[in-house]
Amino acid sequence: MPVHALATSKLIRLLRRALPSDLVREPADPGYAAATQPHNSSFLQRPVVVVQPDTAEQAAAAVAVARQAGRRVVVQATGHGSGTALNDDLLLLDTSRLDQVVVNPAERTARVGAGTTWSRVQQAAESHELLALSGTSPTVGVSGYTFAGGVGWLVRPHGLASGSLRAVEYVDGEGTLRRAADDAADPADREALWAFRGGGPVGLATALEIDLHPPGDLSAGYLLWPGGDLPRLAQAWTDALTSAPDTLTSTLSLLHVPPTGPFPAELLDQVAVHLCYATTGGEQDLTAMRDAVRAVASPVIDTTGPADAATLAAIHLDPPSSVPARGDGWWLDMPTADLIGSLFDAARIGRPRGLTMIELRHVATTAPAREGVLSRPPAPFLVHMVAAAPDDTARAGVDEVLAEVAGAIGPTAPGRSVPSFREGQADAGTAFGEPELARLTAVAEALDPGRVLRFQRGLPR
Repeated sequence: MPVHALATSKLIRLLRRALPSDLVREPADPGYAAATQPHNSSFLQRPVVVVQPDTAEQAAAAVAVARQAGRRVVVQATGHGSGTALNDDLLLLDTSRLDQVVVNPAERTARVGAGTTWSRVQQAAESHELLALSGTSPTVGVSGYTFAGGVGWLVRPHGLASGSLRAVEYVDGEGTLRRAADDAADPADREALWAFRGGGPVGLATALEIDLHPPGDLSAGYLLWPGGDLPRLAQAWTDALTSAPDTLTSTLSLLHVPPTGPFPAELLDQVAVHLCYATTGGEQDLTAMRDAVRAVASPVIDTTGPADAATLAAIHLDPPSSVPARGDGWWLDMPTADLIGSLFDAARIGRPRGLTMIELRHVATTAPAREGVLSRPPAPFLVHMVAAAPDDTARAGVDEVLAEVAGAIGPTAPGRSVPSFREGQADAGTAFGEPELARLTAVAEALDPGRVLRFQRGLPR
Protein backbone atom coordinates (compact mmCIF):
# COMPACT_ATOMS: atom_id res chain seq x y z
CA MET A 1 0.00 0.00 0.00
CA PRO A 2 1.42 3.46 -0.90
CA VAL A 3 2.67 5.63 1.94
CA HIS A 4 -0.15 8.16 1.45
CA ALA A 5 -2.77 5.40 1.63
CA LEU A 6 -1.18 3.99 4.79
CA ALA A 7 -1.25 7.41 6.42
CA THR A 8 -4.90 7.86 5.46
CA SER A 9 -5.79 4.44 6.80
CA LYS A 10 -4.09 5.30 10.08
CA LEU A 11 -5.94 8.62 10.32
CA ILE A 12 -9.33 6.98 9.76
CA ARG A 13 -8.54 4.27 12.27
CA LEU A 14 -7.53 6.82 14.94
CA LEU A 15 -10.63 8.93 14.30
CA ARG A 16 -12.98 5.96 14.57
CA ARG A 17 -11.27 4.97 17.79
CA ALA A 18 -11.63 8.48 19.28
CA LEU A 19 -15.14 9.28 18.03
CA PRO A 20 -18.49 7.59 17.43
CA SER A 21 -18.15 5.88 14.07
CA ASP A 22 -21.14 7.63 12.50
CA LEU A 23 -19.45 11.02 12.89
CA VAL A 24 -16.55 10.00 10.64
CA ARG A 25 -17.38 10.02 6.93
CA GLU A 26 -15.13 8.74 4.16
CA PRO A 27 -15.86 9.58 0.49
CA ALA A 28 -18.12 6.56 -0.01
CA ASP A 29 -20.09 7.11 3.21
CA PRO A 30 -23.56 8.71 3.47
CA GLY A 31 -23.30 12.37 4.41
CA TYR A 32 -19.88 12.95 2.87
CA ALA A 33 -21.29 14.43 -0.36
CA ALA A 34 -23.62 16.84 1.46
CA ALA A 35 -20.84 18.06 3.74
CA THR A 36 -18.56 18.78 0.79
CA GLN A 37 -21.11 20.87 -1.16
CA PRO A 38 -20.55 24.39 0.24
CA HIS A 39 -22.93 27.26 -0.47
CA ASN A 40 -20.16 28.89 -2.48
CA SER A 41 -19.63 26.12 -5.01
CA SER A 42 -16.61 27.69 -6.73
CA PHE A 43 -14.13 24.95 -5.84
CA LEU A 44 -14.15 21.18 -5.63
CA GLN A 45 -13.95 19.70 -2.15
CA ARG A 46 -12.46 16.22 -1.79
CA PRO A 47 -11.02 15.99 1.74
CA VAL A 48 -9.73 12.63 2.85
CA VAL A 49 -12.42 12.47 5.55
CA VAL A 50 -15.22 14.54 7.05
CA VAL A 51 -15.89 14.71 10.77
CA GLN A 52 -19.26 16.06 11.94
CA PRO A 53 -19.05 16.51 15.72
CA ASP A 54 -22.11 16.85 17.94
CA THR A 55 -20.14 18.31 20.85
CA ALA A 56 -17.16 20.56 21.50
CA GLU A 57 -15.35 17.62 23.07
CA GLN A 58 -15.70 15.62 19.86
CA ALA A 59 -14.37 18.55 17.83
CA ALA A 60 -11.38 18.76 20.15
CA ALA A 61 -10.74 15.04 19.85
CA ALA A 62 -10.77 15.28 16.03
CA VAL A 63 -8.19 18.08 16.10
CA ALA A 64 -5.98 16.11 18.49
CA VAL A 65 -6.11 13.07 16.19
CA ALA A 66 -5.32 15.16 13.11
CA ARG A 67 -2.34 16.68 14.88
CA GLN A 68 -1.11 13.23 15.90
CA ALA A 69 -1.49 12.01 12.32
CA GLY A 70 0.19 15.06 10.80
CA ARG A 71 -2.91 16.24 8.92
CA ARG A 72 -4.41 19.71 8.71
CA VAL A 73 -8.02 20.48 9.63
CA VAL A 74 -10.26 22.75 7.57
CA VAL A 75 -13.35 24.11 9.32
CA GLN A 76 -16.67 24.63 7.53
CA ALA A 77 -20.33 25.04 8.47
CA THR A 78 -22.42 26.42 5.59
CA GLY A 79 -19.52 27.10 3.24
CA HIS A 80 -20.54 30.65 2.30
CA GLY A 81 -16.90 31.59 2.79
CA SER A 82 -15.41 28.75 0.76
CA GLY A 83 -12.56 30.12 -1.33
CA THR A 84 -10.16 27.29 -2.15
CA ALA A 85 -10.19 23.68 -3.27
CA LEU A 86 -9.92 21.03 -0.55
CA ASN A 87 -7.75 18.07 -1.43
CA ASP A 88 -7.15 14.65 0.06
CA ASP A 89 -4.45 15.89 2.44
CA LEU A 90 -7.09 17.55 4.60
CA LEU A 91 -9.63 16.62 7.22
CA LEU A 92 -12.83 18.65 6.88
CA LEU A 93 -14.47 19.37 10.22
CA ASP A 94 -18.10 20.21 9.53
CA THR A 95 -19.53 22.18 12.46
CA SER A 96 -23.11 22.31 11.14
CA ARG A 97 -24.37 19.99 13.90
CA LEU A 98 -23.16 22.42 16.57
CA ASP A 99 -26.38 24.38 16.16
CA GLN A 100 -27.85 24.90 19.61
CA VAL A 101 -29.29 28.33 20.46
CA VAL A 102 -29.95 29.39 24.07
CA VAL A 103 -31.35 32.88 24.64
CA ASN A 104 -30.99 34.74 27.91
CA PRO A 105 -33.71 37.41 27.57
CA ALA A 106 -32.85 39.10 30.86
CA GLU A 107 -29.25 39.68 29.76
CA ARG A 108 -30.21 40.15 26.08
CA THR A 109 -27.63 37.58 25.03
CA ALA A 110 -27.54 34.24 23.24
CA ARG A 111 -25.17 31.31 23.36
CA VAL A 112 -25.03 29.98 19.82
CA GLY A 113 -23.38 26.87 18.42
CA ALA A 114 -20.68 27.73 15.88
CA GLY A 115 -22.45 25.88 13.07
CA THR A 116 -25.77 27.66 13.53
CA THR A 117 -27.31 29.69 10.72
CA TRP A 118 -28.75 33.12 11.34
CA SER A 119 -32.30 32.01 10.60
CA ARG A 120 -32.24 29.73 13.67
CA VAL A 121 -30.80 32.46 15.87
CA GLN A 122 -33.37 35.03 14.76
CA GLN A 123 -36.23 32.59 15.27
CA ALA A 124 -35.12 31.99 18.86
CA ALA A 125 -34.41 35.68 19.54
CA GLU A 126 -37.73 36.90 18.11
CA SER A 127 -39.66 34.70 20.52
CA HIS A 128 -38.22 36.98 23.25
CA GLU A 129 -38.80 40.20 21.25
CA LEU A 130 -35.09 40.51 20.44
CA LEU A 131 -32.95 40.43 17.30
CA ALA A 132 -29.38 39.44 16.51
CA LEU A 133 -27.09 41.36 14.15
CA SER A 134 -27.52 38.97 11.24
CA GLY A 135 -26.56 39.54 7.61
CA THR A 136 -28.62 39.73 4.46
CA SER A 137 -28.94 35.96 3.95
CA PRO A 138 -30.67 33.60 6.42
CA THR A 139 -28.46 30.67 5.38
CA VAL A 140 -25.17 32.29 6.39
CA GLY A 141 -23.43 30.74 9.40
CA VAL A 142 -23.08 32.79 12.56
CA SER A 143 -19.40 32.14 13.20
CA GLY A 144 -17.81 32.87 9.82
CA TYR A 145 -19.96 35.97 9.38
CA THR A 146 -19.15 37.36 12.83
CA PHE A 147 -15.44 36.59 12.65
CA ALA A 148 -15.26 38.53 9.36
CA GLY A 149 -16.91 41.60 10.92
CA GLY A 150 -20.56 41.00 10.04
CA VAL A 151 -22.30 43.83 8.16
CA GLY A 152 -26.07 43.51 8.43
CA TRP A 153 -29.30 45.51 8.34
CA LEU A 154 -28.89 46.78 11.90
CA VAL A 155 -25.32 48.03 11.42
CA ARG A 156 -26.15 51.73 11.73
CA PRO A 157 -28.12 51.54 15.01
CA HIS A 158 -26.11 48.68 16.54
CA GLY A 159 -22.79 48.29 14.70
CA LEU A 160 -20.96 45.29 13.28
CA ALA A 161 -21.75 41.81 14.58
CA SER A 162 -18.12 41.46 15.69
CA GLY A 163 -18.58 44.44 18.02
CA SER A 164 -21.36 42.55 19.84
CA LEU A 165 -19.33 39.36 20.29
CA ARG A 166 -18.97 38.64 24.02
CA ALA A 167 -17.08 35.34 24.13
CA VAL A 168 -16.02 32.35 22.01
CA GLU A 169 -15.63 28.74 23.08
CA TYR A 170 -12.99 27.20 20.86
CA VAL A 171 -10.39 24.49 20.28
CA ASP A 172 -6.74 25.38 19.76
CA GLY A 173 -4.27 23.60 17.50
CA GLU A 174 -3.32 21.19 20.28
CA GLY A 175 -6.91 19.96 20.59
CA THR A 176 -7.49 21.81 23.87
CA LEU A 177 -10.85 23.36 24.73
CA ARG A 178 -10.59 27.05 25.60
CA ARG A 179 -12.78 30.12 26.14
CA ALA A 180 -11.91 33.51 24.68
CA ALA A 181 -13.28 36.31 26.84
CA ASP A 182 -12.28 39.81 27.91
CA ASP A 183 -11.92 38.59 31.51
CA ALA A 184 -10.15 35.30 30.70
CA ALA A 185 -7.34 34.36 33.09
CA ASP A 186 -4.97 33.46 30.26
CA PRO A 187 -3.80 36.48 28.21
CA ALA A 188 -3.81 34.27 25.11
CA ASP A 189 -7.58 33.87 25.43
CA ARG A 190 -8.06 37.62 25.80
CA GLU A 191 -5.98 38.15 22.67
CA ALA A 192 -7.97 35.44 20.90
CA LEU A 193 -11.21 37.33 21.48
CA TRP A 194 -9.67 40.51 20.07
CA ALA A 195 -8.80 38.48 16.97
CA PHE A 196 -12.18 36.75 16.69
CA ARG A 197 -13.79 40.20 16.58
CA GLY A 198 -13.36 40.73 12.87
CA GLY A 199 -9.89 39.30 12.34
CA GLY A 200 -11.05 35.85 11.33
CA PRO A 201 -10.89 32.66 13.39
CA VAL A 202 -7.71 31.85 15.32
CA GLY A 203 -9.12 28.62 16.71
CA LEU A 204 -11.90 26.17 15.91
CA ALA A 205 -14.98 27.85 17.37
CA THR A 206 -17.60 25.59 18.94
CA ALA A 207 -19.92 28.25 20.42
CA LEU A 208 -20.30 32.02 20.51
CA GLU A 209 -21.89 34.33 23.06
CA ILE A 210 -23.45 37.36 21.38
CA ASP A 211 -25.49 40.41 22.28
CA LEU A 212 -29.12 40.63 21.21
CA HIS A 213 -30.99 43.89 20.66
CA PRO A 214 -34.57 45.16 20.90
CA PRO A 215 -36.02 45.40 17.38
CA GLY A 216 -37.67 48.74 17.99
CA ASP A 217 -40.28 49.62 15.39
CA LEU A 218 -38.78 47.52 12.60
CA SER A 219 -39.60 48.55 9.04
CA ALA A 220 -37.93 47.57 5.78
CA GLY A 221 -38.38 46.84 2.10
CA TYR A 222 -36.91 47.01 -1.36
CA LEU A 223 -37.62 48.91 -4.58
CA LEU A 224 -36.69 47.98 -8.16
CA TRP A 225 -36.39 50.14 -11.29
CA PRO A 226 -35.07 49.61 -14.83
CA GLY A 227 -31.31 50.12 -15.03
CA GLY A 228 -31.61 53.28 -17.10
CA ASP A 229 -32.94 55.15 -14.06
CA LEU A 230 -29.60 54.80 -12.22
CA PRO A 231 -28.14 58.32 -12.66
CA ARG A 232 -31.18 60.11 -11.20
CA LEU A 233 -31.63 57.52 -8.45
CA ALA A 234 -27.96 57.69 -7.42
CA GLN A 235 -28.26 61.45 -6.99
CA ALA A 236 -31.52 61.16 -5.07
CA TRP A 237 -30.11 58.47 -2.78
CA THR A 238 -26.90 60.35 -1.96
CA ASP A 239 -28.91 63.53 -1.31
CA ALA A 240 -31.24 61.64 1.03
CA LEU A 241 -28.31 60.16 2.97
CA THR A 242 -27.31 63.58 4.30
CA SER A 243 -30.38 63.58 6.55
CA ALA A 244 -30.86 59.83 7.08
CA PRO A 245 -31.46 58.97 10.75
CA ASP A 246 -28.99 56.75 12.60
CA THR A 247 -31.62 54.01 12.70
CA LEU A 248 -31.63 53.63 8.88
CA THR A 249 -29.35 51.32 6.91
CA SER A 250 -29.64 51.35 3.12
CA THR A 251 -28.05 49.83 0.03
CA LEU A 252 -28.13 50.95 -3.60
CA SER A 253 -27.18 48.37 -6.20
CA LEU A 254 -27.22 47.57 -9.88
CA LEU A 255 -27.91 43.95 -10.72
CA HIS A 256 -28.66 41.62 -13.58
CA VAL A 257 -32.05 40.09 -12.78
CA PRO A 258 -32.14 36.36 -13.56
CA PRO A 259 -34.39 35.17 -16.40
CA THR A 260 -36.67 33.36 -13.96
CA GLY A 261 -37.72 33.95 -10.39
CA PRO A 262 -40.05 36.05 -8.21
CA PHE A 263 -39.46 39.33 -10.06
CA PRO A 264 -41.69 41.59 -12.18
CA ALA A 265 -41.90 40.24 -15.72
CA GLU A 266 -40.57 43.43 -17.30
CA LEU A 267 -37.31 43.14 -15.32
CA LEU A 268 -36.56 39.45 -15.98
CA ASP A 269 -33.13 39.03 -17.62
CA GLN A 270 -32.67 42.81 -17.49
CA VAL A 271 -30.44 45.24 -15.59
CA ALA A 272 -32.23 46.76 -12.61
CA VAL A 273 -31.55 49.33 -9.92
CA HIS A 274 -32.23 47.91 -6.47
CA LEU A 275 -32.66 49.99 -3.31
CA CYS A 276 -33.19 48.12 -0.05
CA TYR A 277 -33.37 49.59 3.43
CA ALA A 278 -34.27 48.84 7.02
CA THR A 279 -34.79 50.85 10.18
CA THR A 280 -35.54 50.28 13.85
CA GLY A 281 -37.31 53.65 13.99
CA GLY A 282 -40.56 52.88 12.22
CA GLU A 283 -41.78 53.46 8.69
CA GLN A 284 -41.58 57.23 9.14
CA ASP A 285 -37.76 56.90 9.15
CA LEU A 286 -37.96 55.52 5.59
CA THR A 287 -40.31 58.18 4.29
CA ALA A 288 -37.81 60.86 3.27
CA MET A 289 -35.57 58.47 1.34
CA ARG A 290 -38.52 56.67 -0.20
CA ASP A 291 -40.14 59.90 -1.31
CA ALA A 292 -36.84 61.19 -2.75
CA VAL A 293 -36.23 58.19 -4.99
CA ARG A 294 -39.85 57.77 -6.01
CA ALA A 295 -39.97 61.44 -7.02
CA VAL A 296 -37.32 60.94 -9.73
CA ALA A 297 -38.51 57.54 -11.04
CA SER A 298 -41.54 55.39 -10.31
CA PRO A 299 -40.41 51.92 -9.12
CA VAL A 300 -41.65 48.72 -10.72
CA ILE A 301 -42.01 47.25 -7.22
CA ASP A 302 -41.96 48.74 -3.71
CA THR A 303 -42.30 46.43 -0.69
CA THR A 304 -41.75 49.06 2.04
CA GLY A 305 -43.65 48.32 5.24
CA PRO A 306 -43.51 46.79 8.74
CA ALA A 307 -40.86 44.07 9.01
CA ASP A 308 -39.55 41.15 11.01
CA ALA A 309 -36.39 39.03 10.76
CA ALA A 310 -37.81 37.08 7.81
CA THR A 311 -38.36 40.35 5.94
CA LEU A 312 -34.77 41.42 6.58
CA ALA A 313 -33.57 38.10 5.20
CA ALA A 314 -35.44 38.63 1.92
CA ILE A 315 -34.98 42.26 0.85
CA HIS A 316 -31.41 41.88 -0.44
CA LEU A 317 -32.57 39.27 -2.99
CA ASP A 318 -29.68 36.90 -2.26
CA PRO A 319 -29.78 33.64 -4.25
CA PRO A 320 -31.36 30.84 -2.19
CA SER A 321 -29.20 28.03 -3.58
CA SER A 322 -25.46 27.45 -3.91
CA VAL A 323 -23.59 29.52 -6.48
CA PRO A 324 -19.94 29.65 -7.61
CA ALA A 325 -19.55 33.25 -6.45
CA ARG A 326 -16.45 35.39 -6.91
CA GLY A 327 -16.46 38.84 -5.36
CA ASP A 328 -14.72 41.59 -3.46
CA GLY A 329 -15.50 44.51 -1.18
CA TRP A 330 -13.86 47.81 -0.22
CA TRP A 331 -14.52 50.37 2.47
CA LEU A 332 -15.36 53.83 1.09
CA ASP A 333 -15.72 57.42 2.18
CA MET A 334 -18.82 59.34 1.06
CA PRO A 335 -19.44 58.59 -2.64
CA THR A 336 -20.83 61.15 -5.06
CA ALA A 337 -23.48 60.30 -7.63
CA ASP A 338 -20.79 60.62 -10.31
CA LEU A 339 -18.56 58.12 -8.50
CA ILE A 340 -21.47 55.70 -8.18
CA GLY A 341 -21.96 55.96 -11.93
CA SER A 342 -18.26 55.31 -12.59
CA LEU A 343 -18.11 52.31 -10.25
CA PHE A 344 -21.28 50.77 -11.57
CA ASP A 345 -20.16 51.33 -15.17
CA ALA A 346 -16.82 49.62 -14.45
CA ALA A 347 -18.73 46.57 -13.16
CA ARG A 348 -20.20 46.04 -16.66
CA ILE A 349 -23.52 44.73 -15.31
CA GLY A 350 -25.56 43.19 -18.14
CA ARG A 351 -22.70 43.46 -20.62
CA PRO A 352 -20.16 40.93 -21.93
CA ARG A 353 -17.70 39.89 -19.19
CA GLY A 354 -19.81 41.82 -16.71
CA LEU A 355 -20.43 41.18 -13.04
CA THR A 356 -23.81 40.08 -11.69
CA MET A 357 -24.20 42.76 -9.04
CA ILE A 358 -22.49 45.79 -7.53
CA GLU A 359 -23.77 47.62 -4.47
CA LEU A 360 -23.00 50.50 -2.14
CA ARG A 361 -23.95 50.17 1.52
CA HIS A 362 -24.29 53.01 3.97
CA VAL A 363 -22.80 51.65 7.21
CA ALA A 364 -21.83 54.77 9.20
CA THR A 365 -22.45 54.13 12.89
CA THR A 366 -21.79 55.64 16.28
CA ALA A 367 -22.94 52.51 18.14
CA PRO A 368 -20.68 51.31 20.98
CA ALA A 369 -18.55 48.27 20.19
CA ARG A 370 -16.21 46.00 22.08
CA GLU A 371 -12.54 46.28 21.13
CA GLY A 372 -11.40 44.04 18.30
CA VAL A 373 -9.33 44.05 15.16
CA LEU A 374 -12.43 44.93 13.08
CA SER A 375 -15.28 45.69 15.46
CA ARG A 376 -16.20 49.08 13.94
CA PRO A 377 -16.59 50.03 10.27
CA PRO A 378 -13.40 51.87 9.22
CA ALA A 379 -15.38 53.99 6.75
CA PRO A 380 -19.02 55.11 6.37
CA PHE A 381 -19.66 53.13 3.17
CA LEU A 382 -18.60 49.95 1.45
CA VAL A 383 -18.75 48.74 -2.13
CA HIS A 384 -19.42 45.08 -2.86
CA MET A 385 -19.39 43.38 -6.25
CA VAL A 386 -19.87 39.77 -7.27
CA ALA A 387 -20.30 37.43 -10.24
CA ALA A 388 -20.59 33.73 -10.94
CA ALA A 389 -17.23 32.09 -11.62
CA PRO A 390 -17.44 28.29 -11.90
CA ASP A 391 -13.94 27.63 -13.28
CA ASP A 392 -10.45 29.09 -13.63
CA THR A 393 -11.23 30.85 -16.91
CA ALA A 394 -14.32 32.52 -15.48
CA ARG A 395 -12.45 33.48 -12.29
CA ALA A 396 -9.71 35.16 -14.31
CA GLY A 397 -12.31 37.16 -16.24
CA VAL A 398 -14.17 38.19 -13.09
CA ASP A 399 -10.91 39.20 -11.40
CA GLU A 400 -10.14 41.53 -14.30
CA VAL A 401 -13.46 43.33 -13.83
CA LEU A 402 -13.07 43.41 -10.04
CA ALA A 403 -9.71 45.10 -10.58
CA GLU A 404 -11.30 47.64 -12.94
CA VAL A 405 -13.87 48.53 -10.29
CA ALA A 406 -11.15 48.84 -7.65
CA GLY A 407 -9.24 51.14 -9.98
CA ALA A 408 -12.32 53.33 -10.43
CA ILE A 409 -12.69 53.83 -6.68
CA GLY A 410 -9.82 56.31 -6.55
CA PRO A 411 -8.97 58.32 -3.43
CA THR A 412 -12.33 57.76 -1.72
CA ALA A 413 -11.20 54.35 -0.44
CA PRO A 414 -9.09 53.84 2.70
CA GLY A 415 -7.35 50.98 0.85
CA ARG A 416 -8.88 48.27 3.03
CA SER A 417 -10.91 45.38 1.70
CA VAL A 418 -14.03 44.05 3.44
CA PRO A 419 -13.30 40.42 4.44
CA SER A 420 -16.86 39.09 4.46
CA PHE A 421 -17.46 40.17 0.85
CA ARG A 422 -14.44 38.44 -0.69
CA GLU A 423 -16.54 35.59 -2.07
CA GLY A 424 -14.55 32.72 -3.49
CA GLN A 425 -11.28 34.25 -2.27
CA ALA A 426 -8.65 32.47 -0.25
CA ASP A 427 -7.88 35.24 2.26
CA ALA A 428 -8.94 38.59 3.66
CA GLY A 429 -6.98 40.64 1.14
CA THR A 430 -5.86 44.06 2.41
CA ALA A 431 -8.32 44.15 5.28
CA PHE A 432 -5.66 44.74 7.92
CA GLY A 433 -2.73 47.07 8.34
CA GLU A 434 0.76 45.86 9.22
CA PRO A 435 0.43 46.29 13.03
CA GLU A 436 -2.92 44.47 13.07
CA LEU A 437 -1.62 41.72 10.81
CA ALA A 438 1.44 41.22 12.99
CA ARG A 439 -0.69 40.97 16.13
CA LEU A 440 -3.14 38.59 14.46
CA THR A 441 -0.30 36.38 13.29
CA ALA A 442 1.19 36.30 16.79
CA VAL A 443 -2.17 35.22 18.25
CA ALA A 444 -2.56 32.47 15.65
CA GLU A 445 1.00 31.21 16.16
CA ALA A 446 0.57 31.08 19.93
CA LEU A 447 -2.66 29.06 19.70
CA ASP A 448 -1.65 26.79 16.83
CA PRO A 449 2.14 26.60 16.53
CA GLY A 450 1.92 23.39 14.49
CA ARG A 451 -0.43 25.03 11.98
CA VAL A 452 -2.94 22.22 12.27
CA LEU A 453 -5.98 24.46 11.70
CA ARG A 454 -6.78 26.09 8.39
CA PHE A 455 -9.64 28.50 7.80
CA GLN A 456 -11.41 29.72 4.68
CA ARG A 457 -10.46 33.37 4.10
CA GLY A 458 -8.29 33.20 7.20
CA LEU A 459 -4.78 34.43 7.75
CA PRO A 460 -2.28 33.15 5.17
CA ARG A 461 -0.19 30.67 7.19
